[in-house]
Amino acid sequence: MVRRIALAPLRRLPVGGTGVRLTGFGALANPYATPGPPRMRLSVVCYADILGYGSLTQHALRNGLADDFLVRLHRALSSAHQRVRQRAEDMGEYAPLAINVFTDNIVVGYPLSRAPLDNGEPEMSDTLGLFAEFQIGLAMEGFFVRGGVAYGRHYMDQDVVFGDALLEAVGLDAHGGPPRLVLAQSALHLVKQHFDSAFNIENSWYYDNLLVDIDGAVFLDYLAQAFMAFPDGGVFLPVVEAHRDSVIAGLRNYRVEHGVFDKYRWAAGYHNFVCRDFTKRHPISHDPDEDEICGAAAVQAQRLLDYVIEGIPDIPFHRVDALG
Repeated sequence: MVRRIALAPLRRLPVGGTGVRLTGFGALANPYATPGPPRMRLSVVCYADILGYGSLTQHALRNGLADDFLVRLHRALSSAHQRVRQRAEDMGEYAPLAINVFTDNIVVGYPLSRAPLDNGEPEMSDTLGLFAEFQIGLAMEGFFVRGGVAYGRHYMDQDVVFGDALLEAVGLDAHGGPPRLVLAQSALHLVKQHFDSAFNIENSWYYDNLLVDIDGAVFLDYLAQAFMAFPDGGVFLPVVEAHRDSVIAGLRNYRVEHGVFDKYRWAAGYHNFVCRDFTKRHPISHDPDEDEICGAAAVQAQRLLDYVIEGIPDIPFHRVDALG
């Protein structure tokens, strides 16, 4: 299928945010732009921002670390945004994707092109995959992301981002929760249709890339990016190590700021769950006929237990099911 990408620079967002306009996203045709007045289209929409951006900035300013923090922030965001741009470009010249960035937040709108035929499955999985890369890239640099994914009517261009899907996605980030990207009910309805058409739920992309929190929220398992080449390419242990170190640094730096500390403790519980869950799902086989590559990958997977963060209570997350 031929698809179109549109990467539109942001001048302002009607949803808040702190920072300056990010330019350099290119000028390909906006998929939301049509002759005549603007019109909303059914879309998968994701809104995300950096956890505690204001607190992080104030902490750096109070402690004389502003210049160092700016360098680290600039490096992390530039790298993350470049990965987003590259991922969008890799999807092909005609992928109908629009991206707006405003320093500490990002909005992606992905209008559905063949909804009656595929129920928006390419748009949903592409959007979630894009943000998994975005989240893990920033987390490895010490910045954690939270936000929401929704499905509904949406419009965006250089000046305006508008629609009920945007409001639903932003609303999931309104109460200062943990660093997770939550799927709204509208998005879950779409995912359920994809599950219903799957031959085997446990072999679906969603089963490996979504988790359910103790409050019932379904969120993106971005650390699964460390397993994207498994088993042939093994586990990307440096990714897991960098994520662990970022979480530990947050626990150490904000141990007296309980509101922020609790969010890093959640991140530590999430990190530990992913490490332990993957080892359980890929045990070492004692079958002499076991494929050598799979056997070696399973052995490496057990090393994830070396990256568990000690002293953190377990959080009983679980994998998504049929979302019945």
